Amino acid sequence: MPQMEKRNISINKYLGITLAAVLILAAFFMKLPYFVKNSSYIIYREGFRQKALWTTRSMHTLSGDHFKLRFSQGNVKDAELVLATAEKFYAPIAEKYGYTGKGKIPIIVYSSRAELNRNFGWEANESAMGVYWAGVIRILSPHIWIDEDDPNLYREEFVHSGPMAHEFTHLVVDYITSGNYTRWFTEGIAQYEEYKLTGFEFDKLQASLDQPLYRLAEMNAYFDDLPNQPLAYRQSYLAVRYIAEVYGEDTLKVILQNLAQGNKTETVLEKVLGVNMKDFEENYINWAKEKE
Repeated sequence: MPQMEKRNISINKYLGITLAAVLILAAFFMKLPYFVKNSSYIIYREGFRQKALWTTRSMHTLSGDHFKLRFSQGNVKDAELVLATAEKFYAPIAEKYGYTGKGKIPIIVYSSRAELNRNFGWEANESAMGVYWAGVIRILSPHIWIDEDDPNLYREEFVHSGPMAHEFTHLVVDYITSGNYTRWFTEGIAQYEEYKLTGFEFDKLQASLDQPLYRLAEMNAYFDDLPNQPLAYRQSYLAVRYIAEVYGEDTLKVILQNLAQGNKTETVLEKVLGVNMKDFEENYINWAKEKE
């Protein structure tokens, strides 16, 4: 083989290797912003989780297979009920979405609304029964809102109307995606699992679909500030239920896996469902109105 030809082959090989290296580095640096954001969020979440465990260290503790529960003195029966219900819902949700978190999940049970609301700077009349935030599930003690003397009916009401399935699903979505999700999607999937496991559906009169509806873009940007919160929650639920019933429940897991790669919700939905967002909105709303 002539020397010049050998030299050209060597140069071409060198250029090929160099180009491949450049492309690999470019791909790495393109992903770097998400890597930094992802890592920062995980550190923040773990810090908040450890802080919650530290600040509640003087409370009584119950431990199950997957949860560590903190509660006030004299509230043992409610604490046992909350822990048993959390464990009941763990496997169906974790296995369905591929959650394999390590360590026991903190649950803090509060004996009054004021005590729960104070942790989030909420008004005293805020009526939340449970909240998930940054690795910790916070629950209002069942006796605050359940008016039932029969122990079996008391337990049944908490299991079927309480917030455990909902809040644990929020945690699963958060951990799988490292915080990369829109508010409407996590609210929708949490309500969907609540519906599947307990039969509970959000059906307030204000959430009727016979009124101007929110666009998904509005719910992406302003979810908590939307004036009709029941409608925003119901639309979120119906959008997710539409995906599950029309495309199959496994599609929800695929969406979470794609979100875990740092992709935007809109991009993921278009990719996984094979339809643009405009058509998706129109389709789920038409489907929901037929259901209603």
